[in-house]
Amino acid sequence: MDAKQMNTVYQVYPKSFQDSDGDGVGDLQGVVSRLDYLSWLGVDMVWLNPVYVSPGYDNGYDVADYARIDPMFGSMEDMDELIRKAKDRGIGIMMDIVANHTSHQHDWFLQSERDPEGAYGDFYIWRDTPNEWSSFFGGGTWTYSPIRGQYYFHAFAPEQPDLNWGNEQVRTEMAGVLAFWAERGVTGFRFDVIDLIGKDVDRKRWLDFPLMRRYLKDLVAQVDTSSLLLVGEAGGLTPDEILALQRDGSLDVVFNFEVCALDEQAGQGKWKLAPFEPSRLKATLDTWQRAFAVEGRNSLFWNNHDQPRAISRWYDGDERAAKMLAVLLYGLKGIPFLYQGEEVGMTNGMIAPEDYQDIETVNYLRTGGTLDAVRMKGRDHARLPMEWGEGADTFSTGTPWLRSLHHDEGRDVSTMRLDETSLLHLYRELIALRRTNRVLRDGAYELVPTEDHLYVYRRFLAEETPLLVVVNLSPDTVPIPVECGDRLIATEQVESPMLRPYEAFICYNF
Repeated sequence: MDAKQMNTVYQVYPKSFQDSDGDGVGDLQGVVSRLDYLSWLGVDMVWLNPVYVSPGYDNGYDVADYARIDPMFGSMEDMDELIRKAKDRGIGIMMDIVANHTSHQHDWFLQSERDPEGAYGDFYIWRDTPNEWSSFFGGGTWTYSPIRGQYYFHAFAPEQPDLNWGNEQVRTEMAGVLAFWAERGVTGFRFDVIDLIGKDVDRKRWLDFPLMRRYLKDLVAQVDTSSLLLVGEAGGLTPDEILALQRDGSLDVVFNFEVCALDEQAGQGKWKLAPFEPSRLKATLDTWQRAFAVEGRNSLFWNNHDQPRAISRWYDGDERAAKMLAVLLYGLKGIPFLYQGEEVGMTNGMIAPEDYQDIETVNYLRTGGTLDAVRMKGRDHARLPMEWGEGADTFSTGTPWLRSLHHDEGRDVSTMRLDETSLLHLYRELIALRRTNRVLRDGAYELVPTEDHLYVYRRFLAEETPLLVVVNLSPDTVPIPVECGDRLIATEQVESPMLRPYEAFICYNF
């Protein structure tokens, strides 16, 4: 399949996916060993979180060398084997490009720090006098370097200095990173916090869109991206700005995070929790679907390595709701992104306070943060090891690097593969349906007016039979609000004249 026409992208957090050598840490050979499973599931592309050499202050999002594999995950030979064997199964590999910043141990930074007049002197953002600006991980955004005698800027941790994207050579070097991996057979890139490359640190503006657009356009112009899927994490962009980037050919799809913030107090940050209201989920999804009704593509996702399990945050782990969210997502217009474990209904689990490792969470708790907030929004809860099963089919024969004190009985791959009514089989059927049904893949979207606790929308395409997606967002039994034809797929095995709690289905609309 053309990389730009992906049906499903499956996100793998390598550290937590599969351990092949018993050290408790997932690795590349572990991913290789699970390719047959991913092929069975039907995914088209695997997005790998960073596996580059890194000191690990932010679990790989502090890259010390973009062209080497961290020994924790294996070797470049392992990476080449993964790319090759995935391709043999019709699966592409997407690399995570941490482009806004590097590790403070990256050679670029070490040279910039030592030699202000050298080739890398202007690769980072240096100032004699810092301003007052808070970083995303708490504390200030400036750290003093006694070696250089200046302050450097970091949007995140001090160990993650921000690159100076205003320097053309930075863009050229990063283009070289893309070319390096494309030549090895990678078919997609996901750009981490790419909106931040256009920030204005002196005016304390996280996003200057014209700058960001120009820098990104210059980057991709230096690489043949015609057969690559380009994905950007850019939570601060409007639909119009995203469409502009898509028209430029700079990004094919962009992650926005309005849906992920539905359980947060508006404008108060991720740790200030608010009750989840299904009506807001419906309204938010509808807004973004309508924004891309004519052109462009949405990103469709509930969870990722930074966003703990929606099923825990919104629906207290209810497996019926997990099935409902699966049908809802796969019925929408856009590219679905499925995060490891989502297909078996993995929840946030329970982590002992002393076992938290995520730098953002640790800093938050150190400054008086609450465990209730962390158990809902802490990133470690998104990174618990994949639930494969018991015995020989477990994540690791050793002690996992991150442990949950609670496991949901039966929510693992081994158990669910044996049950054709399971959530896992529902995802497999949804992936297959979307692959073969042009209306779901390419059709237009139209909201059908209903009460707030119901989400009904129509998908249609010229000369094809239109579809209805009918979703009960509530725990109540309610009447079906529309006339439906034959059902293509459903969360319930037996049809009823009523919509049961969290029931959802896709049917023909005659």
